[in-house]
Amino acid sequence: MIPLIYAHRGASGRHPENTMEAFHAARKRRADGIELDVQLSQDDKVVVIHDHRLERTTNGSGAIRDHTWEQLKKLRADKGHGHPQRNRPRRIPSLREVLHTFAPTSLRFCIELKNFFHPQPHLEESVIELIHRYDLAERTVVSSFNFNSLLTVKKLDPRIKTGLLYVGPLQHPWEVGAQYQADELHVPEDQLSPSLVAEAQANGFRVLGWTLDSASRIQAAAQMGVDGIITNYPGRARKALAQLAP
Repeated sequence: MIPLIYAHRGASGRHPENTMEAFHAARKRRADGIELDVQLSQDDKVVVIHDHRLERTTNGSGAIRDHTWEQLKKLRADKGHGHPQRNRPRRIPSLREVLHTFAPTSLRFCIELKNFFHPQPHLEESVIELIHRYDLAERTVVSSFNFNSLLTVKKLDPRIKTGLLYVGPLQHPWEVGAQYQADELHVPEDQLSPSLVAEAQANGFRVLGWTLDSASRIQAAAQMGVDGIITNYPGRARKALAQLAP
């Protein structure tokens, strides 16, 4: 079985992360889905950005939560990537914009809730409302390092698939996943092993590995039988997996 390819923050190895440009590039490079990060603005709009502060990826400063959506959408989100392109603005997008743009395509969505270190009250409700608005429940998984947030998602809508996202060693992650009603385990690259994948799948979990960028690691994960690969280089991943095809 060929694993699904999820472009990590879009095709972020070559394009500004979590921008429409990166998401369009992921589709062009034949990713099956896009992975993106969401949090709330000061006025509770769901915005697509990884860090809780603006400095690393934008020309702004301060916390996301201290800015309104009107302020955030005026910033450039291409720090370190040269000049903006006119046809695909390198701006902070809203989740609504991303889903509206790509709902008509076949792309899948892995939406990470950035609510582990900083509380994001009602983020789950806002994300689920947008998933429903664009009829994307069957093509979306919601992940988080905040395991309690996964329970909240399931309480709000049991149909929404969730992914237990973790880092470092986790003994019997399928047992933790069952405790938090997850459907998938999103396993860090250094913790992937054939035995973990087999045991997780035997317990009813899909396994996604993150973040795999080298062709050799992508191929090794595929040979372990993972269900999906999260990568910064979806084009490279597609080529690597094609080399394994019989």
